[in-house]
Amino acid sequence: MFADIDLAIQQRITDKISSIRDVMVKKGARGMLVTPAVSVSVEQGTFEKQGQATYKIPTDIYVELEFKNLRNEEDRRKGAYPIFLAIIQYLTLQTFNLDIDPLAPVKWGNVTEKEDKATGVLRLMIIFRTGFTIRKIDDAAINSLLKIGIDYFLKPGDDVKDASDTVTLQGA
Repeated sequence: MFADIDLAIQQRITDKISSIRDVMVKKGARGMLVTPAVSVSVEQGTFEKQGQATYKIPTDIYVELEFKNLRNEEDRRKGAYPIFLAIIQYLTLQTFNLDIDPLAPVKWGNVTEKEDKATGVLRLMIIFRTGFTIRKIDDAAINSLLKIGIDYFLKPGDDVKDASDTVTLQGA
């Protein structure tokens, strides 16, 4: 579910905000090659017992915008704020057809560091919260969770799957 959330947010931002040049699933936007850029990452959560065999997992998702303008900080802010607000609006209350609680904005902040300012970069981060329920499942079902399907596309842009693999991660 965590990867599904990451990818759904990445896709929504990519589809809705054409001025963002790169959206990656990773913690922190540092090191992005082009700006404006956004990083998305499910970062932390807790467990709340719901029943004998169920737990709710409230989950925090970090979305960070990197915006670069060499002129000055005022211009960086003028450029970044509309994009940042659009991200908030496009993600708030979304479930992406997943079995999760609607995304709720929790906190935002300026996470620009000294080195960023020196290179004309402004970084803004927002934390969203969602949640989902897990239930106790049998060992066979757990083993199926450890299988990953991989598709290979050898010619960029042709959307033709050239090969596929299934990788099974080692369980306990």
